Amino acid sequence: MKGFDEELAENFNLELDFDREKFSLFLARAGIDIDVVKEQALYELGCGNLKGKDFLANNACILLFAKKSEHFIEQSYVTCVRYHGNSMATVIDRKDFHDTLISLVDEAENFVKKHTRLAYKFEGFQRTDVEEYPYNAVREALINAVCHRDYSDKNNVFVNVFDDRIEVISPGGIPGNLPLKEVYGRSHPRNHVVVKLFRRAHLVEKLGSGLKRMEEFMLLHGLKKPVYEATQAYFKVTFNGPGNKLLDMVNPIRKINLKDLGLNDRQIKFLKTLQDLGGLTRKEFEKKFDLSKATSTRDLHELMKKGFVKAEGKGRQTRYQLIK
Repeated sequence: MKGFDEELAENFNLELDFDREKFSLFLARAGIDIDVVKEQALYELGCGNLKGKDFLANNACILLFAKKSEHFIEQSYVTCVRYHGNSMATVIDRKDFHDTLISLVDEAENFVKKHTRLAYKFEGFQRTDVEEYPYNAVREALINAVCHRDYSDKNNVFVNVFDDRIEVISPGGIPGNLPLKEVYGRSHPRNHVVVKLFRRAHLVEKLGSGLKRMEEFMLLHGLKKPVYEATQAYFKVTFNGPGNKLLDMVNPIRKINLKDLGLNDRQIKFLKTLQDLGGLTRKEFEKKFDLSKATSTRDLHELMKKGFVKAEGKGRQTRYQLIK
């Protein structure tokens, strides 16, 4: 059975309703030749199919490349609301964003940034800034919401910003009404073409990793893990903020247990070694910890992916350094 995003849209005119500029930006982001024939590229991306002699776009094409996607899929928008306090009694600001899915993620993220706090303090002559929330976690939730929501549901995505928390709510529960524990760390996409397009644009990493990544981002920021709530009607992610302890979050890396982020004892010792020595090559890492090339490569890749380590130089002279 085809998903909603695979259904052909016979009322969508590729000459009048298609936004070539948005498509070109996507192609550049995905590393695809921007001079490619439009219909051929769309077909290869899964954004339509032939019906007789005519090429018809599907709903995924509308969601990502239409000039006015809401003219064809009315519910494809995001409502962002900033409330006063911790309840919905009083609204400070509200915006309904109508655009293609990638733009919706950007606009909703900017709304959250506008309505959350930035703290700083001075230690000697050095200023240290800290954001109220890790925006990469919020962005991950927004991407999940627009990618995995049920587009046959006439409701839209909501982003609610309170004094003490942020909520991202998307229509439709987990596909197949599976319990959350059954899909944690696994991929169960509802909109296969949309997810594929986000991956091609490097907006989605390993499938099924979104929930874990949000947890890691929050822990690294010094906050508690997000709270997930799944019903048949919706999926909600809640990020609980620091409240009046925002300034205490400066340098939160010192306050968390690195094992909570999935690091093993060897990787933690390696981070401490980098802090003391300033940097090591892969060969030095192998010698110091008596490792095989496969193990050292896996460790270093994981530490870079989690944002602890960066690589400088090329080939055998590459040195791995701690990201401060």
